[in-house]
Amino acid sequence: MDNRRIIAEVGAIPFLVTLLGSHDPRIQEHAVTAMFNLSIYDNNKVLLMSAGAVDKIVQVLEQGRTMEARENAAATIFSLSMLDDCKVQIGARPRAVPALVLLLKEGTPIGKRDAATALFNLAVYNPNKSIIVSSGAVDVLIELLMDDKASITDDALSVLALLLGCSQGLKEIRNSRELVPLLIDLLRFGSVKGKENSITLLLGLCKEETEVVARRLLANPRSVPSLQSLAAHGSLRARRKADALLRLLNRCCSQPHHSL
Repeated sequence: MDNRRIIAEVGAIPFLVTLLGSHDPRIQEHAVTAMFNLSIYDNNKVLLMSAGAVDKIVQVLEQGRTMEARENAAATIFSLSMLDDCKVQIGARPRAVPALVLLLKEGTPIGKRDAATALFNLAVYNPNKSIIVSSGAVDVLIELLMDDKASITDDALSVLALLLGCSQGLKEIRNSRELVPLLIDLLRFGSVKGKENSITLLLGLCKEETEVVARRLLANPRSVPSLQSLAAHGSLRARRKADALLRLLNRCCSQPHHSL
């Protein structure tokens, strides 16, 4: 951390910001990589924002001369967005979120993960949720759940679970026909974190459209046994949510006018 602090203190940041616009791919790549490394030190995050780095970083994220430069720009946004003030300022840049969503489509698995993590950080600030949804993130994230090569299932689920918290996100997620079967499979085969977020999504959908989602869950013979297993043996968070979802399904089944 001392080197990161010293490099910033001697005035390197404004020069690096200028070099982000270099026409030489290697110089641009080295500059954005250096900026990412400097941003790991929290005090430097503020200095980078003050130096007007964000707009230049977004330009590299959109149109960087190499994929590695674009992906390191996403990593820098992910790092900067750990600070609450930075979440607000980055979300206010109209091109920042669409550029992250584009990298979700086009990047390598590492780049996709950095873009997803940056979107997660930004979505913690509620006003950014609708911006992320309107940039087309929901469909891309659901597609990534079906892409074994991308290997970012947990990251995609984490962002979707956050986007469920805004009306626009809930609508987009609810409109997906592929999501519920995917979530049921993840209840069985996902990681601990993946199972927790899968239940979070299913529970949120079920509370919004109880009968419709309950029908789809109960029509799949694997859903209830998977929920029962998690209610008994899952993490504390998974047990609590699985139990709540099972109770909700049970109430649906017990209502005579709901022929589930």
